[in-house]
Amino acid sequence: MQTSSAAPNVDLIRAAELGNELLVQLNAVRETAPVVWNESVNGWIVARHADVQLAFSGKLPLSNHRFGRTLSAIPENERARRIPLMLETLPHWIVNSDPPEHTRLRKLLVRAFGRKVVEDMRPFARETIGRVLDQAAARREVEFVNDIARAITGRVILRVLGLSEDHLVRMPEWSANLNNGLGSAQPPMETLEATERSLREMKALFDDEIARRRRNPTEDFLSQMLLAREGADQLSEEEILGVCYVVLIAGHDTTMNTMVLDTVALANDAAARRYLLEHPEEIGNCIMELGRYTAMSTTMPRIVAESFEWHGQQLRKGDVVFLMIAGANRDPRTFANPESIDMRRPTDQVMAFGSGLHHCIGHLLAKMQLSEFFPELLRRFDPIEILDARLDFSPSISQRGLESLHVRMNPR
Repeated sequence: MQTSSAAPNVDLIRAAELGNELLVQLNAVRETAPVVWNESVNGWIVARHADVQLAFSGKLPLSNHRFGRTLSAIPENERARRIPLMLETLPHWIVNSDPPEHTRLRKLLVRAFGRKVVEDMRPFARETIGRVLDQAAARREVEFVNDIARAITGRVILRVLGLSEDHLVRMPEWSANLNNGLGSAQPPMETLEATERSLREMKALFDDEIARRRRNPTEDFLSQMLLAREGADQLSEEEILGVCYVVLIAGHDTTMNTMVLDTVALANDAAARRYLLEHPEEIGNCIMELGRYTAMSTTMPRIVAESFEWHGQQLRKGDVVFLMIAGANRDPRTFANPESIDMRRPTDQVMAFGSGLHHCIGHLLAKMQLSEFFPELLRRFDPIEILDARLDFSPSISQRGLESLHVRMNPR
C-alpha cells in the first residue's frame, strides 16, 4: 500500500461520468501535493506544470513501455489466445517506445509529417470544411461529433494516408474501440477484445494498401514510410503497421475531439468568439489557448523504470505515473487565471501537444485543420447552441472527447 498526503481521490475509472468535474478534481489533487497516490488506478498522479514538464524531458527513470498494465483485465496466460495482435503490434508503436528506439522511429517519420505535407493538404482541408459546413447550414440542427468534426478530420487523415473516403464509415467504431481499450485507466476484458477486432480489420486494410504501394509507390504517406531511410535504416513491416494504426486513429481523433471541446467552450464564451474573429493573425495562439483550457490532452501514463524518490515519495519500479497534462495546463504557478479563456495569454508553456521527447509529431497537421476550421465556423454561425443538457464524455482519460454533441447552428 502506497501512502501520500491526504488528497481528493479522483476516480479516474469514472472519467466519462465525471466529465468536466474531472478537471476540478485534478486541480484539487495538484494543490494538495506534487506527487499523489491514486487508489482508483493504483498509480501516482503528477499534475504540476514543472513536474510534468520534467517528466517529459526524459531526465527521470520513467518509461513509455506502458501497455502491460492496460491489458491486466485478461489473465497473462490467456492473452496470446484472446488478443494476439495486440501483443504482437503494441511493442512496435512509436507512442509505446523509449530512446534510442523512439529517436530512431521519429527520425524516419519526420518527413512524412513535415510542413510541406501539411501545406499541400491545406486546400483539401479548406474545401472539406466548406462543404461540411454548407451541409450543416442546410440542416441547422446536427450531431457535431460525427457530422462535422469527424467528417472533416476523418477525410483529411484518409487523404493523407492515400485511402478511400469509403473507410470513413468504419472509423467511429475503430476509434472508439482503440481509444476505450488503450486510453482508459483499466479497460475490461470485453473492451480489449473489441480493440483486438478493430486492429484486425485495420491490419487487413493496411496489408493490402502497403502491398499496393510496394508495387506502385505514390506521393502519399504510406509510400513515404516505405521509402523513409536514415542511412541504411528503414522501418520494418511491423513498425509501418504500428504507425498506420496510430496515424489513422490518433491522427484524426485527437483533432476531432479538440474541435468538439473547443466548440463547446466557444459557444459559452462570446468574448473569445469575438476575439478569434477580430484577430485572424492570432489564430495560432488562440488554438493553443483553447487546447490548454478544454484539456483534450488529459494524461500520458509512464512506468517507473527504476525506483526513485520524487518530492518525498518513493516511486517503485513498475509503478504507473499519470502525467496529468490537464492539471499542468491549469497550474496557477504557470498560468494566471487558468480557469478562464484568455486569447491574449502567451502559450509557449502550454502542453496541449505534449512536451519534450514525445511532443506530438502530427501537431502541424492538427493546427492547420483547427486554424482553418474555427474562423470559418464563426464567420458563418453565431450563436452555436448546445442542445444537450449534459455533455456525453467518452471513458478515455488519455484523450478527452464526447461521444456525441447535438447543436443548433444559427447562421449569421
